Amino acid sequence: MSKALLYLWFELSKRRLQHFCLELRRPTRLMGIGAVFALLYFLFHYRHHEIFAQLVRTESLVGAALVMVCGSVFKGFLQRGLIFERPDLEFLFTSPFSQRQLVFYRLLPNYLFTIVQSVVFLALFGSHLRSPVLTTLCFTLLQAACFHLATAAALFAGTLSEIVHQRLRWMMLAAFFLLASLYLRVAWDFKLIPAFAVSPWFQLVFYPAVTVPDAASALPAHLLALRLFSTHWEQGHLAWQNVLYLGGFSLAALSSLALCLKLKSNLFEHSFSATNSVAEEKSRLRKGKASVVPSLIGWDSVKLPKFSMFRGVGAIVWKNLVVARRSRREMFIGLGFTLVYTGFLTALLWIFHSLSQKAGGAPESEAREFTTGIAMFVATLAFFLQRMFPFDFRRDGFHLVDFRTLPVSPFKLALAEIAVPTAFCLASQVFGIIPLVILGHFDLPTLTFVLLGYPAVALALNGIWNVHYLLSATKPGTGEGTSGTAVGTLMVVALSFLIFFPAGWVTVKVANQFITENSKFAFAVAGACGLGIQYTVDALLILVIAALFQHFEVSRDFQ
Repeated sequence: MSKALLYLWFELSKRRLQHFCLELRRPTRLMGIGAVFALLYFLFHYRHHEIFAQLVRTESLVGAALVMVCGSVFKGFLQRGLIFERPDLEFLFTSPFSQRQLVFYRLLPNYLFTIVQSVVFLALFGSHLRSPVLTTLCFTLLQAACFHLATAAALFAGTLSEIVHQRLRWMMLAAFFLLASLYLRVAWDFKLIPAFAVSPWFQLVFYPAVTVPDAASALPAHLLALRLFSTHWEQGHLAWQNVLYLGGFSLAALSSLALCLKLKSNLFEHSFSATNSVAEEKSRLRKGKASVVPSLIGWDSVKLPKFSMFRGVGAIVWKNLVVARRSRREMFIGLGFTLVYTGFLTALLWIFHSLSQKAGGAPESEAREFTTGIAMFVATLAFFLQRMFPFDFRRDGFHLVDFRTLPVSPFKLALAEIAVPTAFCLASQVFGIIPLVILGHFDLPTLTFVLLGYPAVALALNGIWNVHYLLSATKPGTGEGTSGTAVGTLMVVALSFLIFFPAGWVTVKVANQFITENSKFAFAVAGACGLGIQYTVDALLILVIAALFQHFEVSRDFQ
């Protein structure tokens, strides 16, 4: 490592720290940092809870290690080059630094992050480990190895052509899926592969190859899992086991670093392209625009719809549907995230259903509480999807002034704009609702409350982010500038947590008034009042969007 690069990294880190401290004067940054520290304090305060002990079981640790390794390799492979800061490019690549020195310089922030993360890991889980120092050292070495693998994958992917890179990307996803299936089968006895895939007739299609069910059912795999999962490796019963594990993780970190340094590629060309693409995407996100603009080349004109619902203001809905159809990347990413998210929740439902059947049936109250908890996690899917489906005002920054000339009311236009992302969020939540209905334990009032609550949540979240965009990308008609970005960010951070507070507060208050008389009646009345309040808040939010659209003009900086 060059001393000049080490000094440069130290000075830049010191300036970033000073800039970060100055940014705390902004209310949005202060609220964000306060939320992070509040979460860390909450986790540290309840670190002795039983759930933390379950997270450091051998099965959980092995699964987390697989996710870290596979995720690091895939993320680096998608990156296709190392990412530097734009001001660093001209200095670093015109100075007499070797490729190894530049790779080390890029890894220095990752090493610092590894140390901080290891300290947090030790503080949260140290009380549940027999050998906390040994486990933390192994975790640190594993994290460093993951950063090395990500860097090596980024350097290797930069040497591939676009077609080869795309093919290898899908092959890696298929390999990770098979590895995840094998892990779930061996570690948690969860059969992700359907029953018909293990039948002898189905296996004839792959004859004489070995299928995944054969590999998962093989005796050596189960013997290895029995040895690995029957004893906790962090307990350290013997000294040689501690040395063996520490030596293995050290060897993994060193060998991955050696692989990183031996790869030969055109570091400047690929890093320059990756850095520019990331910087442009960040700039577009700061301006509230879409991260990727779909190309219109190769797309034919779409015929006008025949349905009357797409006439008038419904044409805005049809336009957003056409944009969503042409935005295949966003749609595939949203679909993939939905399948992974709901697949994990479905696995939890299936495991609970299987264990309850083996135990002769779970108590009705416990089963209903577990199902309600899974339903709440399905509802939180909208928090992520509303950023993946920005087919509303966030895609129409160039046309906001033209929309004001349309002979429709601002309220109808605002409702039409947020209709498509709300519908996509609800359609994605269907993947989680179907397993809930089949495997869950719902009574009719609870099921009705859940099904009516999902549209209220999706509508509120999409409305908040449209308010944020309109405040960030507009200025008053007088022509004077305004700090719309800071105000909008403060609003979206605050309302993301507070938008559901009125409905929740009313629900709890109403339920407490009738809980002593009839619990079902209390739940029905409280749920109806809560849904009414939430839909009222959503309607007011749409009125705010309409008012912002009507009284603001688009800033030239965002055109």
